[in-house]
Amino acid sequence: GMGGHRGGATASRLAVDAVGEALDADAGRRPADALAEALVLAVRAANARVHAESLRDPTLQGMGTTLVALLARPDGRAAVAHVGDSRAYRLRAGAAAIERVTEDHSVVGELQRRGLLTAEEAETHPRRNEILRSVGVDAEVEVDALELALAPGDRVLLCSAGLCGVISDAEIEVLAARAPASQAVDALVAAANAAGGPDNVTVQIAVAHAASAGMGDAAAIARTDGERALTGAGADAGADPTARASRASAPASVAATVALVALVAALLAFAWALWH
Repeated sequence: GMGGHRGGATASRLAVDAVGEALDADAGRRPADALAEALVLAVRAANARVHAESLRDPTLQGMGTTLVALLARPDGRAAVAHVGDSRAYRLRAGAAAIERVTEDHSVVGELQRRGLLTAEEAETHPRRNEILRSVGVDAEVEVDALELALAPGDRVLLCSAGLCGVISDAEIEVLAARAPASQAVDALVAAANAAGGPDNVTVQIAVAHAASAGMGDAAAIARTDGERALTGAGADAGADPTARASRASAPASVAATVALVALVAALLAFAWALWH
């Protein structure tokens, strides 16, 4: 997040609330093939709210947050939207390789897209932590979104740069395939911490089940000691500062679900909302 500890925390909280409220207000009104559009509008609403608050309060000037979100229906239709360098990956049931479905809005990400930097060079580039887009810094934000088709057993992993900026996609692939998903999440967070964990680590795995079962999930939030985390929309900001990790889960059978990860420098916010 940007804008210091307080600014980053505020941006994260406002973004989570705004996305959840926008999707809730839109529930049942948008056709099944417009999931990506729904997510984009929700993220734009979050951007407007965060930016307006930064203008209202001079102490919050310049605050912002990165964001990645997944919206899925029980029929296998899904969409991902993101701003910044938080990522979404898909691991298909029975497949050997993990697929990165988002492209980082960062300096090194842009250099890679232009063919000026290899993936290996990007891992150690001095500007690898510089992002080009964020929620709330400007009056408007460009949101990337795409639709996915999920089959039973497919997994979608959402994570902050605290994971994908520390361990390789190859390592993520091996650990993300573990069953159950909660074990995979624990292993990924542990691997990031073992690698030095210089940034906050947020990991979410959603597992596609048969249409009647919807999406199952596993979530974990980890950060360095002394930092705090919010788990769930509107959770108490005074959560235990000594806790090393926190896990939240939604019902295994739901009509559809949206997972949102809003990343800030010293505070992580994590929320689930239902798509009715």
